[in-house]
Amino acid sequence: MASIWARRKSDGSQSFTVRWRNPQTRKQEAISFATSTEAETLKRLLDANDQSFAIAQHAMVKNQTKAPSVSAVIQEHIDLLVRPSVGTVHTYQTMLDLHIANVIGHIPVDKLDYRHLTYWIKAMQKKGRSPKTIRNNHGLIFAAMETAIMLGYRTDNPCRGVQLPTGEKAEDEARFLTHSEFGLILECMGERYKAFTEFLVMTGTRFGEATAASVADVDLMSKPATIRINKAWKRGAGSQYYIGATKTGAGKRTVSLNPQLVDVLIPLVASRQGSELLFSTPKGERIMHGLFWRHYWLPAVKAAQSQGLKKTPRVHDLRHTHASWLIQDGVSLFIVSRRLGHASTRTTEQVYGHLMPQALQDSADAVERSAVIWREWRVGSA
Repeated sequence: MASIWARRKSDGSQSFTVRWRNPQTRKQEAISFATSTEAETLKRLLDANDQSFAIAQHAMVKNQTKAPSVSAVIQEHIDLLVRPSVGTVHTYQTMLDLHIANVIGHIPVDKLDYRHLTYWIKAMQKKGRSPKTIRNNHGLIFAAMETAIMLGYRTDNPCRGVQLPTGEKAEDEARFLTHSEFGLILECMGERYKAFTEFLVMTGTRFGEATAASVADVDLMSKPATIRINKAWKRGAGSQYYIGATKTGAGKRTVSLNPQLVDVLIPLVASRQGSELLFSTPKGERIMHGLFWRHYWLPAVKAAQSQGLKKTPRVHDLRHTHASWLIQDGVSLFIVSRRLGHASTRTTEQVYGHLMPQALQDSADAVERSAVIWREWRVGSA
């Protein structure tokens, strides 16, 4: 990587020397600038282009413009967000600082094009970033470029049409458990979190929603008994967690509770303050996903596998399992969507539509009718 060496001259001014190793000759080269900004720009360009000074120099000359840089525009976009949560601002700021600024952040916003974005994607892939991380960061750049258009910095959005990694991997697919498979895991689950695990699969709530639910959210006297899902744990600045809004507006919902789950919850709400967490650690604190997975979920799954379980489900797969049980029992996608708190039934259909038994049968019957018509036509034309 290139480096910068600052030196104070005899007249009191400073110079900034950028040093790098020529990739062709393998010899060290250097050039000095009067400002640290110019030096930092060259250093970023050298590091982003395999220490090629020719490419870096061309980019510096080409990019001489009065337009703000990509980093400046993304920062302005973040600052202009209306009523963002602390966690959202922190996430976007981390994306900019960690994944964008040092690669394409120096480019004037009116010069950003398809080639820059493609290079950025390849650089992210080279660093081992997941397709999901790349898509999320691209989403931030895309939104910032829309802001740039509104502010008059450029007339089009260069992110449109850029090909993104699909991230379609078999291991990323939803895993569905049968009733007996879940039963094996529940039997092997530590006693402390059996009720919590059963709650996840019986309600389909997200982990952050379930662990943020309070005793006051449960109404065991209504017919049927219900729980109000209206908050979730969020990560703010400094990775501190706080209770905030659900993932989407549709996430605020009332979920009915089946009688078996009611029996499980009665001891958890009896004689407890409404403000207390419904599920918590022995010290009454938030259940942390990583610790639950490592110390309870993973051991339970491994124990179940020793007894015949063939799958390796994630904690989130309890939510998928809940949806699959409902759909296989004939519950409509609309109702499942509302119960899961999806913003659109399209999301529910994309993940679970293939599980609908009647839809599968109807499709097969329709194809068979077409086949019969086609065969009759062939016989008639012979």
